[in-house]
Amino acid sequence: MTQQALDRARADNLGHRLVALAGDFSERILARYRAQGYDTIRPVHGALLRNLELEGTRLTTLAARAGITHRAMAKIVDDVAGLGFVARRPDPDDRRASRVHFTARGIRLLRDSSDIIEHIYAGYSALVGAAPLEQLENRLYHFLQGLDIEVIHSGQQALHPVRPENLRDASGAYLSHNLGRYLQLAGQDYHRRCARAMEARGHPGIRFDHLALLTHLRLDGMNLSELAEGAGISLQAMGKQVRAVHRMGYISLREGAADRRVREVRFSPRGHAFLDDLLATFDELDAFYAAQAGPRRLQWLQASLARLIGALGLAVPARSF
Repeated sequence: MTQQALDRARADNLGHRLVALAGDFSERILARYRAQGYDTIRPVHGALLRNLELEGTRLTTLAARAGITHRAMAKIVDDVAGLGFVARRPDPDDRRASRVHFTARGIRLLRDSSDIIEHIYAGYSALVGAAPLEQLENRLYHFLQGLDIEVIHSGQQALHPVRPENLRDASGAYLSHNLGRYLQLAGQDYHRRCARAMEARGHPGIRFDHLALLTHLRLDGMNLSELAEGAGISLQAMGKQVRAVHRMGYISLREGAADRRVREVRFSPRGHAFLDDLLATFDELDAFYAAQAGPRRLQWLQASLARLIGALGLAVPARSF
């Protein structure tokens, strides 16, 4: 394996492209939130806010939709409830359980989000054109449809239920202005399938937060500060990842040749086997998605994703996870 071949596989990967665009969409939303005074909302809160329905949703359902543990979702709910956007109420169907609901302040946030999403669409349209952007959204919708992934009308989209006048294509299946949700759902599906496939190949326990290291580490090694800068995270966060992945046996640590105080990170033999299995998994998932969605539709989707990524000048893999 050469570094050039590895870089190309990483950049052309469907999952990496989805994550890069979903991350850009999320960052733009957060930037507009800060401009409108919602500066306490953090990226992790999106796992709750985009999955919560107007009539309320159980914690277990929220965790399943977000693809995280019940405990992790409970912590997010507590954080967002402390900010006044959601509250827990007794579940009318089971008095022993509770449901999470938007508060009046949370509903105002959703309504303000409508203007924010319009602003993001305008920015994207200015770069690639309205028709190509609508085409990307349409292709993502049909991609999810081919995978039988249901788009729940939760979060901001809950304020805009599906009505005939909102549908754009001849089949009556296209809901406009849902690009961010489609990117997030497709990226989440890719990550889940990739994790399961890698576990079957003998690599259990790989979490999404390990990917900033495993995705950006060069074959000839890097020091900690280079890794942190390349991944777009802090030295402290990268150090935590290095320790975790080192315990799993995927990397080795050695003194730097120029400065013995600097630790150099390299793939171990097990790490090289991980890379081989990961690239094989990429090919396996491409074949799966082509079979489910159709080869031409997958090619068209990849082309649309690449076009927007190029116009935005995004790094793929994304610099932060």
